[in-house]
Amino acid sequence: MARPRSFDREQVIEAATRQFRQSGLHATSAEDLCRATGLGRSSLYNAFGSKDELFAQCLDAYLDRTLAHAEEVIGDTGRGMVDRIETLLRRVAAEEAERAGSGVPRGCLAVNTVTELADDPAYAACVERIGRDTTARLELLAAVLRAGQAAGEVTTSISAEGLAAFVNSAVAGLRVASQGRVAAVWSDEIIAATLRSLRPQQSDG
Repeated sequence: MARPRSFDREQVIEAATRQFRQSGLHATSAEDLCRATGLGRSSLYNAFGSKDELFAQCLDAYLDRTLAHAEEVIGDTGRGMVDRIETLLRRVAAEEAERAGSGVPRGCLAVNTVTELADDPAYAACVERIGRDTTARLELLAAVLRAGQAAGEVTTSISAEGLAAFVNSAVAGLRVASQGRVAAVWSDEIIAATLRSLRPQQSDG
C-alpha cells in the first residue's frame, strides 16, 4: 500500500518557483530544490519525476496564476478601459515593490525562462507554453483596448493589437526592471508614459 504524501503539493510548487525565479533552471541544483521545499531528493523526484518536470509544473502554475490576475483586472466592468490597464500596471509595480522589500525573488518567470531557454530545443515545450500564454494575454488586452477605441477612450492611431503588445511589453518591463532595482524609482513614470500613449491624441480626431 502506497504511503500518503506528507506535504502540500501547491506549497512545494510555490517554494520551487521561488528558487527557479532566483537562480534560473540550469543553475538550480537538486540540493537547492530540497533546501527550498524541505523535501528529500527521493520524495521530490518520486512526486515530480525530475527537475525539468517540476520546473514545467512551476511554470504552468505561475502562468495560470498571473493570467487569472490579469483577467480579473481587465474584466472589471466597473472601470473604464484605460483605468483597467492602469490598475494592471500598478498591481504589477506594487507586487515587485513588495517582493523587493521582503527579499523574495523578483522579475517574471516567463521572461526569465525565454531568456534562458529560447535557443535550447530540449525546452521547446516550455517556450511554446509561454507563447500560448502570451497569445492569451494579448487577446485579452486587445479586446479591452478595442472596446476603448470604440468608446473614444483609446487612441485609434495604432491598432488594438499593437497597443496590446505595447502594454504587455510595459508589464514585462516593470518586472524585469525590478531586478535591477529600477522599477521602484521609475515605475510611476513608466506607467504614466504607457497610459499617455494609450489615450487619444489630437491627430486621432
